[in-house]
Amino acid sequence: MTQNTSNFADAAGRYALSLFEISSEEKVLDQIEQNIKFIDIALNQSNDLKKFVKNPTLKKIDRLKVIEELGKKNNFNNLFVNFLKILVEKNRFFFLEKIVKDFKNILSDFRGELNAIVSMPTKMSDAQIKEIESMLNNVLKKKVNLDFKFDPSLISGAKLQIGSLMVDDTAKAKFNKILNNL
Repeated sequence: MTQNTSNFADAAGRYALSLFEISSEEKVLDQIEQNIKFIDIALNQSNDLKKFVKNPTLKKIDRLKVIEELGKKNNFNNLFVNFLKILVEKNRFFFLEKIVKDFKNILSDFRGELNAIVSMPTKMSDAQIKEIESMLNNVLKKKVNLDFKFDPSLISGAKLQIGSLMVDDTAKAKFNKILNNL
């Protein structure tokens, strides 16, 4: 692997890196990527799943049953199901959201792609998101994986984050800047 692994030195990053490496060795990286995408979407859309992941009072046996069912229902790769079970057994399941993010970053680094997040106060259609992604691909001369976030608190404008680069042209940021200068 050619990417810099020092970015993933925390516990969640090490779990993500381990999952990436074993998936790659077992030649199931594409399947694990699909499982990760499913979990990522589910975490973003379901408050119940977020609570399930972060709730420290749930018993291990109950978590393991839910993971088993989730795996069966969604045809998860056995390696991924076992990985989730290890997280539960090691009391690290609350890292899941960060592991998913780190895994996506590791995969993008491996493929030479960039991850970008666009936040806007209005919802965008899939066609509009694809158009923005295409424009970024052309400008940056790299494959860009665009993640769209709907954030009504931004009032107007848009916020773009590519790695550590942040372009914030939202009314909220402009108002905050004015307030800070008073």
